[in-house]
This record gives sequence, structure tokens and C-alpha cells, in this order.
Amino acid sequence: MSKIFPLLFVVLLLVGCEEKHFTQIYDDSVKGNIVKEVRLSVTDLKLRKELVQLLQAEGIRVTDEAPYTLEVEAEKYPRHCNNPLTCSYDATYDGFMKIRLLRGMHPLYMTQQDYHGAFHEEDVLKLVDRMYDDLDLKK
Repeated sequence: MSKIFPLLFVVLLLVGCEEKHFTQIYDDSVKGNIVKEVRLSVTDLKLRKELVQLLQAEGIRVTDEAPYTLEVEAEKYPRHCNNPLTCSYDATYDGFMKIRLLRGMHPLYMTQQDYHGAFHEEDVLKLVDRMYDDLDLKK
């Protein structure tokens, strides 16, 4: 019985440290495709500039003629006491990042992840890598 409590503690610790993310595959037909260029849809111009450089360093070309569109969104939660997002039970997250892959206007894939502390553009690449893994895409 005394060995159960340390084991239970370790299991709870590992479950509590899990990344908070949500992934949805809308269309399986994209699985295994070659996606080496994307059209980038980002409203924040600074983020767009950084992402173009980061994606090109990963071997993904950014062009308006690409058949796929990568939508990128990053939001920071405002910190004040009447915001339910920061006053809730799990208020340890400062914002979220989300990417969506589309072909034309047809959504293919979406993943979103909360983040702690300051937002870094490089963190979006983790979502892009997750997308490539989930969909078995090739560059």
C-alpha cells in the first residue's frame, strides 16, 4: 500500500505536465502529400516577417501561388481581474497559438496550443512540425 502513493503521485505529476493542445484533421486526403510551399495568412506583420524567414529555413517556400494556405494566429490574454480567461481555475496560460492548413477555402487541418510567458515566433514551428507529423507530409 505504501508503494501505491509514490506511484500515484508520479502519474498525477506526469498527467498535470501535459501540453495543452487541440488538433483536428478535417480531410484525410492531404495525408502523405508533398507540401513544400504555402501561402501565408497572418494579420500581424511582424509575425508574418519572422514566419517567412523561419519557414524558409525549414525548406518551406512562402508564395502567393501555393495551392495550400497556412493561417497563423497568436493571441495574448489580457491580464486583468475581470477577464474569465485569466481568472479561471487554470489561469497559468498567457495566450494561444493556432495554425490551420487549407486547400482553397477547404480546411484540412487545425492545431492550437496554449503557451506560458512571452510568445516566441519559433514556437509556431512546433505546431508546423506537429502538422507535418500528424499528416505525414513531405517537404
